[in-house]
Amino acid sequence: MQPYNPKTLEILERSGFNAEKAAAAIRDGKVQLSDDEKKRAAETRNGSVREVLDICRINGIRIITLDDSEYPLLLKNIENPPIVLFCAGNLSGLDDAITVSVVGTRKPADYSVDVTRKIIPQLCEVGAVITSGLAVGIDREVHRACLYSGGRTIGVLGCGIMVNYPADNARLKREIIANGGAVISELLPYTKPSADYFQHRNRIISGLSKGTLVIEADEKSGALLTANHACEQGREVFYIPPHDIMSPRFMGAVLLGRDGAVPVFSYLDILCSLLRGEELEKLAKGCQS
Repeated sequence: MQPYNPKTLEILERSGFNAEKAAAAIRDGKVQLSDDEKKRAAETRNGSVREVLDICRINGIRIITLDDSEYPLLLKNIENPPIVLFCAGNLSGLDDAITVSVVGTRKPADYSVDVTRKIIPQLCEVGAVITSGLAVGIDREVHRACLYSGGRTIGVLGCGIMVNYPADNARLKREIIANGGAVISELLPYTKPSADYFQHRNRIISGLSKGTLVIEADEKSGALLTANHACEQGREVFYIPPHDIMSPRFMGAVLLGRDGAVPVFSYLDILCSLLRGEELEKLAKGCQS
């Protein structure tokens, strides 16, 4: 079954997250599957599983399951969380960190690039961990701004972790990992990208963080899907006020503002929304010392 299929989680929960019991339930017809799901289950062989394990071992990729202590609690608490995360790098400490997801258009205006390069380093300076989607445009600017300022960033892929998409992402992925961050995917290591995978990836981007910031988005932008996921997950949604309220490229921000998202004029707007009074006070004292 596909990794984002809610039925997979249902089967595991009913089996007490015991893989052998889950496999037996599928084999014995105790769970209702579609013909396509039955076919995929029948075609799964132990050799294929061992091949995936070998690929991960050779390439330093960890397989983090829902019951692993390293699995982020915020992500575990979303609807239909990933059953497994293929992870290169460091995912530890997210539960106690200021976590912010930042997304936006693939073809940003200069204004939006400037805002990204200003706000992201400021968030990194106070220890925030920034998540984005490793796509061209705003996503890439977000990751690079984190790296430039020595911050920690998480990249969530819409393909397998061994696939470089876009093609020039290999270096960026290595730099993210070397700087204490991580690159993750719920897909098998050599899975090629597809539109469906990117849509499902968005729930992971928002699910890893306490709040999601949309830098720039038009009315049909995938960034708005990430914002919708954040809202459904009970997380805060932020947006950068549009440079031009009449421009179609900023219409997504206009819509977010109308729907009650928090406008961001400074990184402090994000911190004040995500942190409680005592947490802000502690952070302020740390910055002064």
